[in-house]
Amino acid sequence: MSSVESQKSRARSVLVVLMKGDEADATISAIRSDQPEVTVVDHGTFWQIGAQDELVIDLRRVGEELGREIELGQWLTIMTTYVGRVSVEEGLFRITSQMLELDPSAT
Repeated sequence: MSSVESQKSRARSVLVVLMKGDEADATISAIRSDQPEVTVVDHGTFWQIGAQDELVIDLRRVGEELGREIELGQWLTIMTTYVGRVSVEEGLFRITSQMLELDPSAT
């Protein structure tokens, strides 16, 4: 991969960092099932979950894995940081590399 290609790939990377716990484990299970191309890196006390272009956390699926419903506000307490642009829809937390403010059709 050339230097230019590598820079373009990094520019399209998105990620979320979650504190370890039941909610994070359920999130990882749901994401791995729904988006098998994601990368999950164990950093001891937290998980780093990354993807190219877009990462979608479906809270309904997280709740299924967790065994109980989880609201966005509850889920956000385990998220320590993210890289990308966030779009929140009913039951979905989406991180994208697209410029949502400039391209309304991207959401």
